[in-house]
Amino acid sequence: MFRSSSQNRPSESPTDAALWHQFREGDEVALGELAERYYKRLYGYGSKFSRDREAIKDCIQDLFLEIWDKRHTISEPDSVKLYLLVSIRRRILRRKTGDKWLEQSEELDFDAAVVGDLPIETAIIEDETSQHYVRKLQQLIPQLSRRQQEIIYLRFYENLDNEAIAEVMSLSRGAVANLLWRALKELKEYWYAGLLLLMIPGLYLLQ
Repeated sequence: MFRSSSQNRPSESPTDAALWHQFREGDEVALGELAERYYKRLYGYGSKFSRDREAIKDCIQDLFLEIWDKRHTISEPDSVKLYLLVSIRRRILRRKTGDKWLEQSEELDFDAAVVGDLPIETAIIEDETSQHYVRKLQQLIPQLSRRQQEIIYLRFYENLDNEAIAEVMSLSRGAVANLLWRALKELKEYWYAGLLLLMIPGLYLLQ
């Protein structure tokens, strides 16, 4: 798609902001490095909305081609990662819904069990006996609503705060906080509180 030439770059990796600035100045290699840096992340997130792998790859490629075409007018975001997550989500959903406007109350297709594990599952797998707990969590998360699964994914996999999640999902910050609280509360109710308090950082705040 875009050329990435790490051998022509300094040994110290440039920041996202530096690469973004460079590509806006016409540096195709800089955009290629951003694409390479975020491709796996965007593919993993997109895969949870659709199992059509080729369609997801097309959306990612189209996204970076559009960014390149708009390089002279596009702004510099506060967070490149957040900008790309918002953009790929909108692009995939437009492709799935045919540009149908979705109300905030509508459930979107999202499957946190597809493609990879969540850190709240893998963080506890320090020995073989922990594998039982990982499997248990993998069974519990799909019992949440689609929207709750997505918020759990963005919070614990992408490390986004509530404000960033709200921007990605086009929700209010209050709605995100409420949905996250309810999701964690339901997980706590599905399983006894003591084990989850040890496994999910920050869950003690619900007490």
